[in-house]
Amino acid sequence: MNIGIIGCGAISNQYMIGLNKYKKDLNVLACADQDFEKSDSFAKKHKVRSLSVEDLLLSNEIDIVINLTPPSSHFDISYKSLRNGKHVFSEKPVALSTDQGKKLLNQMKINNLYLYSAPDTFLGPAFIKAKELVFSEKIGEIIGGSVSFATHGVEGWHPNPEFYYKKGGGPLYDMGPYYLTALIKILGPVVEVISFSQKTFANRQVDNPNIKYNNIEVDVDTHYIALLKFQSGVVVDFQISFDIWKPYDPKLEFYGKISSIKFADPNNYDGEISIFNKEKYEWENVYSPPNKDNNYYRGLGVIQMIKDISENNVNKDDLLIPFHVLEVMNALDSYDQEGKWFILEQQF
Repeated sequence: MNIGIIGCGAISNQYMIGLNKYKKDLNVLACADQDFEKSDSFAKKHKVRSLSVEDLLLSNEIDIVINLTPPSSHFDISYKSLRNGKHVFSEKPVALSTDQGKKLLNQMKINNLYLYSAPDTFLGPAFIKAKELVFSEKIGEIIGGSVSFATHGVEGWHPNPEFYYKKGGGPLYDMGPYYLTALIKILGPVVEVISFSQKTFANRQVDNPNIKYNNIEVDVDTHYIALLKFQSGVVVDFQISFDIWKPYDPKLEFYGKISSIKFADPNNYDGEISIFNKEKYEWENVYSPPNKDNNYYRGLGVIQMIKDISENNVNKDDLLIPFHVLEVMNALDSYDQEGKWFILEQQF
């Protein structure tokens, strides 16, 4: 299938690393970006065509659009791609509101097309192995879980950090999908939530001399603590923050009646997995990546999408997970902070 990439920012090159591993299954034909210099630079580096966004959307040669634009543009680009007869693979979040999500699903049905969305790291060997261990009852019946991702933002390293602090950004919509997708894959849908969130800093200072601006006005909450109750009855504590000065390793853990398991970082395809050894009373490594040379890349979801469509084997439940993640994030973001369980009415 012929691929067109819209959005030639930092993540686009990581996608090319993954896509280049599967050249026999696809052909990256063209790219586009509102910043023509970015598009031209990407095109030269990867030997593809540089088009305007409109021309790529209208091209009859493109089968799948990979939407790597900033979150505020995800819905617009995906919707236009579907309307122009193209399948879509979108970066997360799939949209910013449930209304947008419904419009995307409706357009998929009208044109008999598919929209897949990141994160796709559950397709990597670490998550597959950890899921196998959980379902083989190595830790017994799950009674709880814990998620934490804490850092002091992205302005110290990202080449264009501003959009992380605008609508569609923040830790919830940026990093939340990785953890929520993993949790839903193990525990099923979320049915109730309790949440607290705040915007700790009204402005962020950018010290990178290569960035043209040195101050970001923060428009979104950047610190979240929540409880998620799943259909299975399991409750998971969930913390995700851009405001913590002492970052620590990302945590995704499940607690069972027999033992506990520590998953690999769900932001990556591969990583370490540990199970708690009760006899030694310590965490014991049960899986390590066979190849640590380049764990950080993207694109497996695109490869899976092509395979599913070609074999007419699209999993409708998996197709809806990004939309369920969206409604969970919307619920956490709009929580009235009265301390009561909010019942999530699934809309997808």
